[in-house]
Amino acid sequence: MQLYDLEKMKKLLHDFYFLTGIKICIYDGSGRELCYYPEKLSPFCSALRKNKFMDARCAECDKNAFSVCKKTHRQYIYTCHAGLLECISPVLYGDWIVGYIAVGQIKTSENANFSKLYDHLDSENMAQLHKSFKQQPIFDREKIDAALNILDACAGYEYLKTLINTETNRFDARICEYIDQNLDGNLDVQTICRQFQLSKTELYQIFREYFSDSVADFIKKRRLKKACELLKTTPYPIYKIAKLCGISDYNYFSKVFKKMFHVSPSVFKKS
Repeated sequence: MQLYDLEKMKKLLHDFYFLTGIKICIYDGSGRELCYYPEKLSPFCSALRKNKFMDARCAECDKNAFSVCKKTHRQYIYTCHAGLLECISPVLYGDWIVGYIAVGQIKTSENANFSKLYDHLDSENMAQLHKSFKQQPIFDREKIDAALNILDACAGYEYLKTLINTETNRFDARICEYIDQNLDGNLDVQTICRQFQLSKTELYQIFREYFSDSVADFIKKRRLKKACELLKTTPYPIYKIAKLCGISDYNYFSKVFKKMFHVSPSVFKKS
């Protein structure tokens, strides 16, 4: 179980909100909310989430945003189903995501597309929704862009990573280290499970949450990454480099290398 320094996180979020006036949240690598500031929803979102259907739509919107961010490992900006701007940035530690930092409930104009809301809200609730939406402060594009730039800088901030990534015995870090140290050997699922005393289900879950990849594809990428380093830094022939990276079939090595890097190993080595 991870222990987080929530007080330091809250101080960081308070400072961001003090400068921008925009709500901000921090999540762990699995998308679980750790802390946020301010602690209350905006009047508009609070009114919207009182409706069960709308609350489910909000949750679906958040889930989709996490999915996109997890796949791309990049900041994702979008407009939610209720017309507000949202943004999420991954906090990266090496090649894997250890957390997310997000801002939201940003009103960019007096206009919002309420057409998708009418079928699920009665006239009284819709009137309350319109009223609370008008009370939302409007942020001009220049201020929003500045806030998003700060958000991305915060996501890459080493201090924030230490607050999120506080577990010293994490399986994902240990597994990644084990794979990198044994790229020339047998790294099938059964071997890794035995090494860390994990079931297949537990191993697959770790790879989904932290690496956003299958076990086989992750290992293949690490092998090809090592191959690039050896091609650039050693005089070894390509067939030997392939073996050192755990790929004994030279033709297969050339095929997967070219597919990933769009150039053959021999051309890469020469260049």
